[in-house]
Amino acid sequence: MRIQIKQIFLSTRSLLQKLSYLMADCLFPIYCANCHNFLPSNEKNYLCPQCFSQIPLYSSLFCPICLKRLAEFKKCKHSHKKSYFNFLASATDYQNPIIKNLIHQYKYQYIKEIRFTLVKILISYWEKILKNFPQLSANYIILPIPLSLKKFNERGFNQSEEIAHLFAKYFNLDFVSDALIRIKNNPPQAQIENYKERLENVRGIFFVKKPELIQNKNIILIDDVFTSGATLQEASRLLKEAGAKRIVGLTIAK
Repeated sequence: MRIQIKQIFLSTRSLLQKLSYLMADCLFPIYCANCHNFLPSNEKNYLCPQCFSQIPLYSSLFCPICLKRLAEFKKCKHSHKKSYFNFLASATDYQNPIIKNLIHQYKYQYIKEIRFTLVKILISYWEKILKNFPQLSANYIILPIPLSLKKFNERGFNQSEEIAHLFAKYFNLDFVSDALIRIKNNPPQAQIENYKERLENVRGIFFVKKPELIQNKNIILIDDVFTSGATLQEASRLLKEAGAKRIVGLTIAK
């Protein structure tokens, strides 16, 4: 009798869930952010399979300075200026029109739900990386690049934190959002072209609030887009000074 009641309950719940998705599709339809075809709401996706397949994913790590692909889990052979993070990991090319459009809608049109599609891209890339660089399957903690209070109030969410949280949950890694904080509202990096000026613009904007959370830890530091690397360098500098070990800068695109 109890088994029958449980089966009835489960089937009823499943039916109600399907009805709720159907109502959502009717009242709040979701369309592919690229081709605008209809998408079922229960998939938590803003790209249709055809458009998703048009985003080529990298399968390598990169030098944080010259952006050369790294065949081994070692620093770039070229003599470079110092980088505070050890490796750059970027899922795809920012110049891809689909990815550029997705990130633009996510950051500047404030479509928060696009995070599910972006993290799907990041996860697909990272699974490739783990096969090629198994050293990264060791214990890492996940940190997002903090957002300025001004931008947070304007957007309503930290785009990097949303993605970092989903990424950490998928790979069962510790997510730490309060160790590194932002203490200054600086002008947007996108408005500055000169690299030295970009470095100066981010100088002193971060603070390690809880160094005990990152001491002797390997860190995956997540941001949305890698452009000059100035933001990741400044955040990594403070994390290294506070006792972090290896740091991998992970972005959706570069």
